[in-house]
Amino acid sequence: MRRLAILPLLVAFGALATILARPLRWEVEGLSMSPGLLPGDIVRSAAFPFLDSLRPPRRFDRFVVRAPDGSIGIKRIAGLPGERLTIADGDLAIDGDIVLTPPCVLAEIASPVPAEQERRDDGSIRLVVAQPPLDDAPFAPEERRMLLPVRDIGLAAVIRVAADGACLRLAVGDRAVRFMPQGAGRFMLVAGRLDGRFVAAAWPLAAALPTGAEGRNGFFSGAPAAWQLVSSWGDAAAADAPLSLEYRDETVPQHVATSVEKIFVWRDILHRPGADAIVEWRLGPRECFVLGDFPSGSRDSRQWGPIPADCILHRALRAVR
Repeated sequence: MRRLAILPLLVAFGALATILARPLRWEVEGLSMSPGLLPGDIVRSAAFPFLDSLRPPRRFDRFVVRAPDGSIGIKRIAGLPGERLTIADGDLAIDGDIVLTPPCVLAEIASPVPAEQERRDDGSIRLVVAQPPLDDAPFAPEERRMLLPVRDIGLAAVIRVAADGACLRLAVGDRAVRFMPQGAGRFMLVAGRLDGRFVAAAWPLAAALPTGAEGRNGFFSGAPAAWQLVSSWGDAAAADAPLSLEYRDETVPQHVATSVEKIFVWRDILHRPGADAIVEWRLGPRECFVLGDFPSGSRDSRQWGPIPADCILHRALRAVR
């Protein structure tokens, strides 16, 4: 009889666990997190969303936050408690050091740049950008503002490789990186000038990708959390110089068939100060600094200032379109 009395408790516990584990969902309004999230997109929390209050936020995490006026929105964590955050020349700096955007975040926030392709007889592809890329917003055609040039630009390609032994080269300006994919398959290759560095990464793609695997900006899901190559770009004058971008197959001997499925130029966010022109903020021991991915269309900590940690509510982990 005592054993039977346990069954209702187990059933009740299972029902409670199911309720607590259920992710929360929100519908996106506005363009502040564009181009990754557009109005009508759905974001959701992880399972057991109440645990988010126990997990310290990490830089670049996308969170549902409570603004000072009580409204709810989605922003990205830019500054953590105790830090000094600066916006300068389109970049974010923490305690004086420019923050490097990881590839998994770039895949969410980058914008494609129109470029003319020149396919050469040797199989290489050169991409030419007619002018320095600007921080325009095709997803916001009615927006009116002065456009500014963007320094951070790079090349991305989806390559199909028939067998092991391929050697593929991406060049951005006078910097280049060689990728040697392991085995056959499809791969995404990314290289570029980003936050004062030359960066590069590659990751494998499934033969048949599920719906939503390709983002609106041309990047495919699966980008790693860290760059596989990071080196200093150099002085500011070099960073402002026009760039040529090129893909080349350097497989020798050329017995391994490769093909280019897609190739395009991308640019990073150009961070802008708030309307009051303040560019530096010092965060208290329990404060965070949050920003939108579309600076000119976002109200965030540039206007509000740092917000208390208890206003950082739930991680917004995934969009469903």
